[in-house]
Amino acid sequence: MQTTVWTTLAVAALAGTASATTSTPSLVMNASEAIASAASSQAAQPAAGSSFWTGWKRSADIGLNGSQGNSDNLNVRGALGAVRDAADMTTAAGISYIYGSEDSTKTKSKGEAFIRNDWKLEKPWGWYAIGKLEYDEFQAWQWRISGATGPSYLLIDTEVTMLKLRAGIGASYETGKQAQEELVAEVNLGFDLTHKFTERTKGFITFDYYANLNDFPEYRHVTSAGLEVNVDPTANMFLKLGAQNRYDSRSRAPIRKNDLDYFMTLGWTF
Repeated sequence: MQTTVWTTLAVAALAGTASATTSTPSLVMNASEAIASAASSQAAQPAAGSSFWTGWKRSADIGLNGSQGNSDNLNVRGALGAVRDAADMTTAAGISYIYGSEDSTKTKSKGEAFIRNDWKLEKPWGWYAIGKLEYDEFQAWQWRISGATGPSYLLIDTEVTMLKLRAGIGASYETGKQAQEELVAEVNLGFDLTHKFTERTKGFITFDYYANLNDFPEYRHVTSAGLEVNVDPTANMFLKLGAQNRYDSRSRAPIRKNDLDYFMTLGWTF
């Protein structure tokens, strides 16, 4: 008998959507999406110079589905995080984890913790800095630490659409299992795009490309895309549908170069 608890709730939530004002940014599964979510929010901003510990919007989301019968499957995706969008800068931090199993055999176990800060300079310019810690049990490496910093440029900034371009320099270090365990200098190129379709529905696309300066033209990139619906403004509950693809040109068989995850989660802001 299949058990798709969150799928059933999501369908019911979609059926009840109507226009209302989105007042808080939601948690997201990676740093770029967090900044994009905050940028499209209508939440009040803390004043420049106010305490760093005020004005945070926290949220949590989870997705769960499984089946039991001829085969047993379980997939869990969850995250916790916070976004602070102030007059002078936007800060996002969070942690996420994905677990999957098939017939009692673990097939997926990976997570990510991040912190990113975007300083707002004279429009349309800005400056970003990001640090990430990644874990993946099914890669040649087990842990990866990375960071990057550089200028950003708001190409589009309207009430419904935001497109921010980024270009920076950074480094990554992989350890565990068969990792090369060397510091790799990288160029980071990316963008954050959000579009508000209605007061309660918005879409997002984020992209990050990392060129390996130690061994050019080796590279990796991460692409995320999805749709977020505020299903209950009173309860601050949202539904998110999306996918994330990770590509690493250095991956060798049996590890695939592409690693695609798609998800449907319910979450709450608080």
